[in-house]
Amino acid sequence: MYFQRKIFSQDEAQKIPGVHEVKQEGKMKKPSFIKRFFSFLLRVCVVLALMAVIAVGSFEGVTYYLTGSFTSVKKAVKEETDQQEVQEDTTDIAKNNKNMENTLVFVHDENTNKDYTSLNMYDKKTKAFDVLLMPCNAQVSVSESLVKELRETISDISSTVSMSDVARAFGDKKYETYVKIMEDISGVKISGYDVMSSNDFKKLLNAGNTVTYHLDNAVSYRDADNVLQSIEAGDVELDGDTAYALMTYMDGTDDEETRRLERANDYLTKYMEEIFTKNNNSALAKKYDSLVKAEDTDDLTSTEDILKGLTEDGFTLRIMQGSETKGVFSLDSQKVKLQVAALTKKAESYTKNGSSKASSSTASSGSTESSKKYSIEVYNAAYVSGLAKEWETYLEDEGYTISLIDSYQEEGPISQTRINVTEEGMGEDLLNYFPDAEINVVDSISTGGDIQIYVGTDSTKVPEGSGESTTAEEDVDDESDDSTSDDDTEESQSADNTEDTDTSDGYDFSSGE
Repeated sequence: MYFQRKIFSQDEAQKIPGVHEVKQEGKMKKPSFIKRFFSFLLRVCVVLALMAVIAVGSFEGVTYYLTGSFTSVKKAVKEETDQQEVQEDTTDIAKNNKNMENTLVFVHDENTNKDYTSLNMYDKKTKAFDVLLMPCNAQVSVSESLVKELRETISDISSTVSMSDVARAFGDKKYETYVKIMEDISGVKISGYDVMSSNDFKKLLNAGNTVTYHLDNAVSYRDADNVLQSIEAGDVELDGDTAYALMTYMDGTDDEETRRLERANDYLTKYMEEIFTKNNNSALAKKYDSLVKAEDTDDLTSTEDILKGLTEDGFTLRIMQGSETKGVFSLDSQKVKLQVAALTKKAESYTKNGSSKASSSTASSGSTESSKKYSIEVYNAAYVSGLAKEWETYLEDEGYTISLIDSYQEEGPISQTRINVTEEGMGEDLLNYFPDAEINVVDSISTGGDIQIYVGTDSTKVPEGSGESTTAEEDVDDESDDSTSDDDTEESQSADNTEDTDTSDGYDFSSGE
């Protein structure tokens, strides 16, 4: 079947039934301008609403990706401002103090390839000598300018530098690089450095007297012949070999480097006390010079001159401030700068004030409120084992009430003792025992005590003989009740003078236990 298409003209189409009517019904009326405008506006609103929903939903992710949270930004700005202020202060201190000689001492262990390091700070004018023990293979945050310099050798280095990476990358030049890093994080000029092998360091330790040391747990180590040895727990006599094993032993805990530093600090403090007691300063200096390899130290004060004029009150031994997480010790450059600045100021005032500072505080404390009626909390903030317990025993013998002792490690070792009180005037008599402490008035103490003492590295030497002075005073009181003779009066005065000497030990610049 075939179909043929026929085209009608307009007039013919009009004659076809129904065509006109359908065409009329299908014809649409054009919308008005107002309707078209509001239709367009509605579409725009829908699009904007959709964009708003998407923006709100992704705001947190976009903010985190591009800039971080507003709180983080504010915190970063504040930290940067604080760091700039610290750098300015410490820079001024370094520039103004022309008497300071700062050197690094490295003890290199041939077996482990580790370098045990200390920063030695000597004031030529005051004869004060401070030693800061630096953690081994620490991580440090350095300035951008130093990062650029280090990247010439270590391409993938960041602002946080691992000292072990530096050692591997720089080889024979590692000590010069260590000097630059230490200058960067401490804010002081390093005048030179000494290098000593671990075997020679053991010989140096043997040059002094053996030291009695208390070990809570046994320590295992390998001797020069690679034979496994052990130091039993308890009170032991340490020679050079066993002392070195004690100071380098790692116990496998999350804070093993902190524990190692504490042992090294404790032992070396006792070692130097023996040197001062036996007056072996000159012999130790000669032995040191015969064993060490010095670099760029020709214009510096000789070791013999330093030790010859050094007294126990003018010597301190501390741990450089930082924190440890899962066996990784990180130095806080801001806190290190503050620590070094505090030591520099203290070294200057050692000569200026002498023993007058503690004496004046003792004399003025008679008019202050006694802290013996308050409960006192003692915190070990110096990373020295057993320090809080020793201060508890001493202060209780002096008549104070200690309600709590604990360790404080949120900031790393603090260099200056802090005394927190809740009212103005409280705690000032405690300056007799902590002459360099700062007293802070706080709103409240959540742990229940009235006074908190955070013992810093400036107060690691606990005075001895407190019980004897207290007993002597009680005996004098008993004799005064029985008799009023002139002899008893003289004895009472003598006992009082003895007690004053115990509590005002001059400008306490030592750092014993």
